[in-house]
Amino acid sequence: MSRRLLIGLAAGALAFAMAGSAGAVVIDFTGGTVTLTDGTTHVTNNVDLWYGVDYYVEDGILIDFVGAPGIIGDYYSINGFGPYNNDVIHAHWDDGITMIMFSKIDGSSLDLNYVDITSNTVVGGGQQDGSEVSYITPVGGTALLLPSSDWGFDPDFFGTAGDGVERLWLGSDFDGIASFSVTSQNAYCFGMDNFYIDEEAPPPVPEPGTILLLGTGLVGLAGYGRRRRAA
Repeated sequence: MSRRLLIGLAAGALAFAMAGSAGAVVIDFTGGTVTLTDGTTHVTNNVDLWYGVDYYVEDGILIDFVGAPGIIGDYYSINGFGPYNNDVIHAHWDDGITMIMFSKIDGSSLDLNYVDITSNTVVGGGQQDGSEVSYITPVGGTALLLPSSDWGFDPDFFGTAGDGVERLWLGSDFDGIASFSVTSQNAYCFGMDNFYIDEEAPPPVPEPGTILLLGTGLVGLAGYGRRRRAA
């Protein structure tokens, strides 16, 4: 491999590690509008919690509860289990909800890149036991079984190590779709957060040591080139 190509690859890796994902549409259930079944509307704010949600709109994405109303807001801060100050979408499937539909208001297609699962448990407010049967399904595509996940954000909430949030990366089956749905057969307590739509998810924030190593690599390559010219 040529020195120029090595330097180019190292520089590209450094730029990728330091760059964010500019312009990503992240549905994090904050700053959007909930419409309740009584017709009233409210703006989510990382503090309040709304039951009886008919549908929700954020950044051009419509989220519709089918069969029964759902829950949106700072769910995991209730009953003193916080404060987390983090809005999520939540559903109790035995309340009559049959699905949660996601689509663009303008009817155009979307790419779904990844989601965070904050609860997928048979026991409400408890730990997952692996028997949870919940799915995310692209319209016209194949249902994808969602991983089980303990209730809430804190992995030590139950006094033993838990899983906290399960992050699910989605493949090409979720690219160029008109809509997707979330369903469950038995998860009484179910929550999700952070739907990345139409943009790749940003890379993890690099540790200072990672940046230092990349920078050192660039310096080393440059030094290697100088030594070769002097030889």
